[in-house]
Amino acid sequence: MRRASGQLEESILELLGEHTELSVAQAREYLGSDLAHTTVMTALVRLHGKGLVDRERRGRSFVYTLNAPVDEIPALRAAMRMRTELGARAERADVLASFVAALDPEDEATLRELLAKSDAAEQHP
Repeated sequence: MRRASGQLEESILELLGEHTELSVAQAREYLGSDLAHTTVMTALVRLHGKGLVDRERRGRSFVYTLNAPVDEIPALRAAMRMRTELGARAERADVLASFVAALDPEDEATLRELLAKSDAAEQHP
């Protein structure tokens, strides 16, 4: 049975949350041998490209680890999507304005607090 690439990536992220680090061969073994080695490798390379996993060369292959705790991955993915949208648009301010306009008051207050902390950190490194 064929999986969508998003489902495979999610499955791999879950495995990395359980096993700390995995090679392509180990991930394939846990996922089931119906998947080609290259399919699992491609999914891991994509996750690495998205900044969700780190990799370290061990011998002739790589071992992959999560870039953040598994419960923080959804927030990282959302932030990456937002950065992608900002990067794909000529009018970045329009994208940000649309995003901010849709925030509820509590989220808007949280965003203001985060921006204030970021400004303070830049002024006093």
